[in-house]
Amino acid sequence: MKSARGWLMLTLIFGLIAGFSAGCGPAPPCDTSLVTLDETRLDAEAYEQEAAETGAKVADLNARLANKRADIDAISDKPAELEKKVHEMKKGSGRE
Repeated sequence: MKSARGWLMLTLIFGLIAGFSAGCGPAPPCDTSLVTLDETRLDAEAYEQEAAETGAKVADLNARLANKRADIDAISDKPAELEKKVHEMKKGSGRE
């Protein structure tokens, strides 16, 4: 009984190894038309261009954000002076 189970396990292991080594065979040829391939290539080029433009916009926005943060940091320690300027501007515009 033990030897039959051992042979069965050994056969199963060798069968799995043989199955994995044989694979599924060669891939079938591609039936895609040349028009579809050209359209896909053009789409890919358009997406790459959009990605480059978006990257440039992101870089510009990051630079503008850094400038605004620097402006905020520069005036963050002057709230009383800024409140006085706002008050003077309100008086000059007729709001006060």
